[in-house]
Amino acid sequence: MPEVESVITVSENTERKKPSDSQDAIRKLKARLIPGLKYTLLCSLVFYLALLIIGILSVNKCPVDENIPLFLCITGFVGMSSKLVTYLRDRIIPYFKIKYIESALYTTETIFFFLGTYWVFKEFKPSFNPADGVKYCQETAYMAAFIYLTVSYVLLITILLAFLCVCCCCICVGEVCCVSSEIESVKMNVEVNESQAPYIDGESTENGEN
Repeated sequence: MPEVESVITVSENTERKKPSDSQDAIRKLKARLIPGLKYTLLCSLVFYLALLIIGILSVNKCPVDENIPLFLCITGFVGMSSKLVTYLRDRIIPYFKIKYIESALYTTETIFFFLGTYWVFKEFKPSFNPADGVKYCQETAYMAAFIYLTVSYVLLITILLAFLCVCCCCICVGEVCCVSSEIESVKMNVEVNESQAPYIDGESTENGEN
């Protein structure tokens, strides 16, 4: 049966090609996304490095609340560390338990995010004049912390609203589908009843004649 054997070999070859095609597609997608991820990571590192430098330079220059420079320093350092650990995950995961390190870093970042929210917004708006003494805070340090927190909250609220909108749309679409299916079932029942009506009338007239 040479024809059957040829068909079997062709089917096996096609089945072998399918995973390779999917793997090639995944590789191409990664090749397209990796440069964008690298640029995003680089921008994040530069941003957190700037926060760290501003925090270091503003130590003892914010009498209104000395925790604000501390917040900038910890946020910058932890942010840089978490992004680097995430980037080097595939390379160092055989040697370290990277998940625990990532969890510790992101937990620390989250805790100080909310602490920084309290420290920064509690003192809004401080004086940027050093002559005011206790009410003074370096403008660069305070505005960096304030802008960072404000933008973060705007992004969080935007993501939350988008998620709620998607959920509402899914619920509405589901309800519309249920209503349309019910309407179609009612129409089908009406059509079936109408189609059966002549037979019922005929049987009733025959019974009446008998």
